Amino acid sequence: MQSIYALLISTLLNNIPLNTTNKDLDLVESLPNYDYNGTLYSGYLKVSPEKQFHYMLNVNDEDSEKKPLILWLNGGPGCSSLDGWINENGPMILNRNGTFIKNEYSWNKAANMLYIESPADVGFSYLDEEANYDFNDDIVAKDNLLAILSFFIKFPEYKGREFYIGGESYAGIYIPMLAYEIINYNKEVPDNNKINIKGIMIGNGVVNTTLNSQGFSKFDYYFTHHFVSYETRLEFNEYCYHNFSNEKCNNIKTKITKLIQNINKYNYLEECELPTLLDGEINYYSNYYLKNSWAFPDLKEKQMLMKNKSRLLLEESNKLSSVQIACLYDKHIIDYFNRNDVKKALHVEMDIEWDLCTYDVIYYYYKQKKGSIWVIPTLIKNNLRILIFNGDTDMVVPFNQNLEWVESLKLDIEEPWRKWRAYGDKNNISGYVTKYKGITFCTIKGAGHEVPRFKPKESFYMLTQFLNNEKL
Repeated sequence: MQSIYALLISTLLNNIPLNTTNKDLDLVESLPNYDYNGTLYSGYLKVSPEKQFHYMLNVNDEDSEKKPLILWLNGGPGCSSLDGWINENGPMILNRNGTFIKNEYSWNKAANMLYIESPADVGFSYLDEEANYDFNDDIVAKDNLLAILSFFIKFPEYKGREFYIGGESYAGIYIPMLAYEIINYNKEVPDNNKINIKGIMIGNGVVNTTLNSQGFSKFDYYFTHHFVSYETRLEFNEYCYHNFSNEKCNNIKTKITKLIQNINKYNYLEECELPTLLDGEINYYSNYYLKNSWAFPDLKEKQMLMKNKSRLLLEESNKLSSVQIACLYDKHIIDYFNRNDVKKALHVEMDIEWDLCTYDVIYYYYKQKKGSIWVIPTLIKNNLRILIFNGDTDMVVPFNQNLEWVESLKLDIEEPWRKWRAYGDKNNISGYVTKYKGITFCTIKGAGHEVPRFKPKESFYMLTQFLNNEKL
């Protein structure tokens, strides 16, 4: 009986036209307003007859043949990994005024960086119109594996290279699930086809969906950071800790939700002006909410109420540059990727309207309750190194929430909690770290949900130490 991986690979190989395996056709000779001299590829990876995943590859600047390959995935689910490339750890960062600045701490200085827009229909990736619009964690994990295999067909020089998977937010589901698929795939293929996976890196990631849905650690974060009064905390303790869904507890949670309404949940140190429609009401279809839709209570209900409003009003408000700037400002990024000259340079479909997050994917995506925590012990058993890192000013996936699930694994502590400093900085603490058997857990001081964006120097140091298997 043929294994599922043999069937997947057979399907993949039989449906990739030869002209799509030529990487030279994907070489980006120049990119508008992008003053970068390094090697960049952009094109498509065929996953199935119905699915094409868009990728971008930033080759390492200095010694690419000896450097590892890192796949970067953003979350959502339903948001583009190009957010990481253009806003976090790529060679150039796009400013709000539409100009690029050089990123001194670009991750492709340490590795060859691969960005894939996943799942299908996110960003420039696409799904045939007749295909089933079916997404869940298991399907996406298998599709991501096929995308990697398709990449190795197009770039055979990376086969056997040390391979890591990194990302953030809902990629806390994508990454372990993909690593798990790779481990199972490697068991069933010859040595020359194995993927040389070495480790994973998850930033401010969703791993245990039970913790995310219950939210005890989130509320504890609000209390300890003084977003909520001591009296409210006592009420919460009395009515919620033993029964999280009774009427009194629900009323307290609603009260707390209103108290933190106007705080930038992705980085509470930054100002937040919620995205609004022309009539002044909050736009619950904005990417501020879609980027992590699961993190906002009653979001679908609020979106349904908005459907009674004029769709024209909603559409026009999204186009106006004068509309209030949201906590996660993305209009300049959306405008850039939708320029025809940019699309042509990136070799993508010209008729695709790029967006940071794709609402239909978010709406139809089935988030499985088991999360990805169940595969972590298998990854550890197979000697994968795991880095869990958290910006400590993020309220969407607070660091104590991730620390809670790490502690729940009951791993031996190899190195106890301590402070760490990037590049031996004697004046500033970069964060705190604990090394468990199989997992390194660290925080990055003053960083929000997207750590490389807020703390590029510290995140680059963290990356290089992890790749070199050295202490922070």
